[in-house]
Amino acid sequence: MPDAVDGLARRAGLLLAVGIAYYVGARLGLRLSLVEHNVTPLWPPTGIAVAAFVLLGRSMWPAVAAAAFLVNLPISENALAAGTTAVGNVLAPYVAVVLLERFGFRRQLDRQRDAHLIVVVALVSMLVSATIGAVTLVVSGAIDANSFVEAWAVWWTGDTMGVILVAPFFLAIPLFRELPRWHVGQWVEAVVVAVCVAGVALVGMRADIPVLFPVLPILGWAAWRLQLRGAAPAALVASVAITWSVTHDSALFAPGSLFEQMLTLQGFNACVALTSFFLAALVSERIRTAEVLEQTARALEDRVRYETQGRSDALVELSKEAARSEREHEIAVTLQRTLLPGHLPAIPGVGIAARYIPASSDMQVGGDWYDVVQLPQGLIGLAIGDVAGHGLAAAATMGQLRMAVRAYALQDSAPASVMARLHQLASQPPAATMTTLLYLVFDPDSRILTFANAGHPPALRVSAGDAAYLGEATSPPLGVSTAGTHGESSVELAPGTTLLLYTDGLIERRGVSIQDGLDRLQALSLTLGDTDLDELCDVLLGSLLDQGPVEDDVALLVLRTAHSDGSPLHIDVLAEPQVLVQIRSACRHWLRDLGVSHSIAEEILVACGEACNNVVEHAYGAAPGPLEVDLRMVGGSVEIAVRDYGTWRPEADRGGGWGLDLTRALMDSVDVRARKKGTQVVMRRAVGIGGGP
Repeated sequence: MPDAVDGLARRAGLLLAVGIAYYVGARLGLRLSLVEHNVTPLWPPTGIAVAAFVLLGRSMWPAVAAAAFLVNLPISENALAAGTTAVGNVLAPYVAVVLLERFGFRRQLDRQRDAHLIVVVALVSMLVSATIGAVTLVVSGAIDANSFVEAWAVWWTGDTMGVILVAPFFLAIPLFRELPRWHVGQWVEAVVVAVCVAGVALVGMRADIPVLFPVLPILGWAAWRLQLRGAAPAALVASVAITWSVTHDSALFAPGSLFEQMLTLQGFNACVALTSFFLAALVSERIRTAEVLEQTARALEDRVRYETQGRSDALVELSKEAARSEREHEIAVTLQRTLLPGHLPAIPGVGIAARYIPASSDMQVGGDWYDVVQLPQGLIGLAIGDVAGHGLAAAATMGQLRMAVRAYALQDSAPASVMARLHQLASQPPAATMTTLLYLVFDPDSRILTFANAGHPPALRVSAGDAAYLGEATSPPLGVSTAGTHGESSVELAPGTTLLLYTDGLIERRGVSIQDGLDRLQALSLTLGDTDLDELCDVLLGSLLDQGPVEDDVALLVLRTAHSDGSPLHIDVLAEPQVLVQIRSACRHWLRDLGVSHSIAEEILVACGEACNNVVEHAYGAAPGPLEVDLRMVGGSVEIAVRDYGTWRPEADRGGGWGLDLTRALMDSVDVRARKKGTQVVMRRAVGIGGGP
């Protein structure tokens, strides 16, 4: 019970103190009025109310309401007008405090955001009191409607300045108890600043030549040296002195209308407030930051001293951890390179090159990969993808996915089918992993490229001075959506077309949009033209990758179809049975582009096939060796040279011999030349086409 009585007594005392402060501030403010003795350019009670609500709580509103009513009653037309005005006087600071609390305002005003916040909130919340008050003056007949705008503007700016200038003064009072005490020199400095500000303001307002703005450097000095505890009183003194002079016929602000006087005065008051509080907040923020840094430095120094005293084992362990991380990076790179194709297949009529650049040693290796698969019927499968994540796990998942692509493609090479099966695989727990993948199938015979894209950067087709991205047949990355349907699209690659497949590490840069990277790749590819594929890869990587550490893995796969300009065709492959179909397809394209008739071309292809088949069967043992085929025009004849580097068994041991007889029957001339190492078969057939060397 005694505690409750003490609480009530304390609350009553606080309410009384707030009410008295509000009333006294209002009486002083009315002495600064510009409109009918009740609209002032500086209304201190609003700042007192805001400070009271911030420091003591919004429960102080009854004291503000009672004091506001008592202040307004003698100067209003009737009690209703006084009460209505008092409502606005309570609501405006109440709204201001609600907004301040909502946005995390600190009453110490030691952050720049707090200084910004109190200014913005004052401008917004005081619209309430200005609107209610000005409307009440017009309705009650205190002013006519023509004076509404001026009265509203002065009321709004007066209440706003009351919050900006008076509230910080009262908010600074508790800081004298909470912050380190001032020494005598600081108290003297604060008094000198206040006297200088008041003196300059009063003298400047009455001088023939304006000397008012020297107030601002003095306020800046107070904010720099004493922060809010020195800046708030100095700003209030300056504003009160200047406002007093304006309302009492100052020589400086006397010319002009009421609105012009108010605009000039409030502009100067705003400069006073901004100079004081923003600079004080900036200095306080820097002081606090310096203290935090100093404390952190001391704590770090103590921690280092503690950790290093007799902790050589810990240092050794750190060294081992660094070595372990480096070793893991090396293992991931090695694993990834091992899982990538050891060498690209040599495919007749098609040029292929690839590059893989791992992330730098201080970065984690990603899951970028590519593959080239030789499919049945002479088709070529191309795949490039990126597994989400980094490190050993991503590299291992990449290897599994690459093997799955090969297996599914050999069963059914259609891109839509391969994508559907891969989506099911990528969605299976516990190893469900998001993966982007671009899978393409190229038919060298028809030059048709069929493809499907699951969230991967699009392929770039470069041909005849034009570069375009293949943006069709796209779907979300594998393992992301529940739907497993994937479309596919087809396009014909003209002779001499270059196709670029790549991962995002080639086009993405920190702070640069991915579209800029795509545009750079497109423009650069156009300038390279028919550059050798290996050189093309090196130029692209050297131009598009930043100098220094590589932040992300980069995989690049390039395919180019053979030209059809009649230039010689060179084929260099391993002598394996599966290449015979590809050799036949490349030779057929070359003969067709040359204009050779279908019947003659078929006979030439049979003869060439027999010669190549002999190399596959008889030139090498268990391990296949090189098989080279060259086609060129000599006069009006097609000359074909088929060579190997093996050792043929004697003809009696080989058996057969019908193939060579068939070749001689189909060609005009067949010359079998035994070389120092290997055998060369040179065949010619007239095709009825002129030209050639």
